Amino acid sequence: MTKRLPEVLEEMRQALLGRKPGHSWATSASDVYSATLGGLKNFSGDTLGKTAQNFNEAMPYIERAGYDVTEIEVGLGLDPKIVPHLHLRELISDEEKAALLEETKDKKLINTILSSLFRASAARSKLNFKRFHFTSIELELSILPTVVLKFSPNEETAKVKPEDLLEHIESQAENQAENRTENKPGE
Repeated sequence: MTKRLPEVLEEMRQALLGRKPGHSWATSASDVYSATLGGLKNFSGDTLGKTAQNFNEAMPYIERAGYDVTEIEVGLGLDPKIVPHLHLRELISDEEKAALLEETKDKKLINTILSSLFRASAARSKLNFKRFHFTSIELELSILPTVVLKFSPNEETAKVKPEDLLEHIESQAENQAENRTENKPGE
């Protein structure tokens, strides 16, 4: 019986941790190849339909997590995938995140999607690009799910010539400092 890709990857993880005696990397590589091909063959038609159904079940939870689904792409090919595009509507509290994760702990795909979104939000807040701002997230639901953070040019800086960008940024910083000084409460 052919092993499924998650089983093979778990065995490899155990071998890396030194918990699997008699491990053979050649066998693992062969198992990964077979499991991947098997997964590709199985991740079509019926499985793609089930993934769509599972995503439909996940949508209310995604919306409760503060995201709106703006578009869904379906990629058909060697690695078929469903790619929902999400827009961050609001940031929810850590307590609300924990409650959603607890509520969905028995719904593996939904829980994985929510965990990925929460990790992406945390990563997004750490990423700072001078002329770009965060706009949306794409979830690639396939054999190897991926979260893609999308950043677009800032409207103001998109109109500024590259050679004038430093002067523009300094001017913006001065304006913000002046606004903070002017708007201090109690003055």
